[in-house]
Amino acid sequence: MNTKNLFQKIGEKMRVDFEAAAEIEHNGSRGTVRENILKKFLSEGRLPPKYGLGAGEIVGRARDTSRQCDLIVYDKFNGVALIYDESTQVYPIDCVYGIIEVKSALSKAEFIDALEKVKHFKAMAPRGNVSQSLGSAWVMTRERPKPFGVVFAYSLGKNSLDSLIENLSEWESNTPPSLWPNYVCVLGQGVIYHSGQPFEDCLHSDQITSACYPSSMPYGPDSLFKFYCAVHDMCTHMQLGPVELLRYFDPAIQIGKYVVYGRGVEVEITKDGGDPRPARLKESTVAKIVEWCAGREKISYGDILLKRIGSLPVGMDENSPTMKRKVFFYNPDNLKGLSELRDALQSGGEPPDLGRTLIHTFDLIIDEECYVVAGLSHEDFESEESK
Repeated sequence: MNTKNLFQKIGEKMRVDFEAAAEIEHNGSRGTVRENILKKFLSEGRLPPKYGLGAGEIVGRARDTSRQCDLIVYDKFNGVALIYDESTQVYPIDCVYGIIEVKSALSKAEFIDALEKVKHFKAMAPRGNVSQSLGSAWVMTRERPKPFGVVFAYSLGKNSLDSLIENLSEWESNTPPSLWPNYVCVLGQGVIYHSGQPFEDCLHSDQITSACYPSSMPYGPDSLFKFYCAVHDMCTHMQLGPVELLRYFDPAIQIGKYVVYGRGVEVEITKDGGDPRPARLKESTVAKIVEWCAGREKISYGDILLKRIGSLPVGMDENSPTMKRKVFFYNPDNLKGLSELRDALQSGGEPPDLGRTLIHTFDLIIDEECYVVAGLSHEDFESEESK
């Protein structure tokens, strides 16, 4: 069998179906049919059963939500839908492989719109590592895979692949490489992808860097086959971690460029005898915590507890994973814990400042790194109204 001829025939049928859909007057209905043609093509056994195809929105771990996505490729076996309707679903980003934005004609305006949707989606991707149990107390840790973003169009918009390359290059000049699209296909015309070193095609998100540049190939009737191969290979290249739903019950917060999670991120502050007002950490506060800790060694969580309260909690084993976990300890003012305070009081010397001690600390996760933070004041927070 000549597989190229097979996919050329499939591409011709998709074009005929698309042109028939153009007779539908309602824009929303016409768009749904356009997306369903591509969805039908991918769902007819062309992707392994573990890859589901949906449409709707994606929620992130930092109270963020994607824009409406035409096609969402998600983990059908281990993923979940937070909302499920026949036409619209909402998925946590943990179980999403990538998105495909579908356009009728890829004019510059439509192309930029699709690129912005890909950018917004990719910016939501959680960072850090994924841990996988291998049995017998062995755990493998690997970098969390980055999702893909693809643009598919049924035709050009009175332009050319070369002009789309120019549009993409201009857009990428102001956008971090981590948010660039992985692949662009115009049915019956050709594809756009990124090149790196000589003879190197950079398809996967972890391959796309600032050293890459957009290239195009006019595959003509073979464009659909190339698109299908790219989507298939991007899916099978990724190994998602588990869906951690508790991250959505009590989600992290995006504070500037940082994603912050934990008790102490949001508080209530009373000033000048007024009513308590909600407040959150300032970006400058998060930055100073990260920068101060960057030049220091991590220490075990158990050692921090000993310094704070003089002993471990009753029933807590010093050799437990929690106590042995290495974390950053932010204590620039060298505040004292209970044991040091007691010694200072018993010595009869100058009494210590009991208003600022290690008794009260915050456990924070900043960009997937663990911190124990001491010595914060009202000045480290800003009210919700002032943001």
